Amino acid sequence: MNLYGSDMDETTTPLESGLAWTVALDPAERDFIGRKALEKQKQEGVKYKLVGLVLEGKGVLRNHQKVQCGDAGEGEITSGSFSPTLQKSIAFARVPAAAKDKCTVDMRGRSMDARIVKYPFVRQGKSCLE
Repeated sequence: MNLYGSDMDETTTPLESGLAWTVALDPAERDFIGRKALEKQKQEGVKYKLVGLVLEGKGVLRNHQKVQCGDAGEGEITSGSFSPTLQKSIAFARVPAAAKDKCTVDMRGRSMDARIVKYPFVRQGKSCLE
């Protein structure tokens, strides 16, 4: 679940926050505040996307840690914590739309490997990670 103020706020659109499914653009004549901006962003493509991260080593992912996504560029963790169910550190991060499956996180000056995954991380008490 997205956390308002961390994973999304008034500066991010539903398309950038993994919430495109909450916006009904059909029928085309349906008008609402922000429709033109969303249509333009959808047409041009989003620059950033919200993804799940799983830390490959020991440590805890936290808000505002920088995420390096290779040639795609840099992003930032929006919220993170340790998952008792998975016994791993997990996070949401806003990363460049071109980011693939691997990244590194700057944890107190150390570059730690992380994996980009689809969320949810857990469903009905079972891991959704591959």
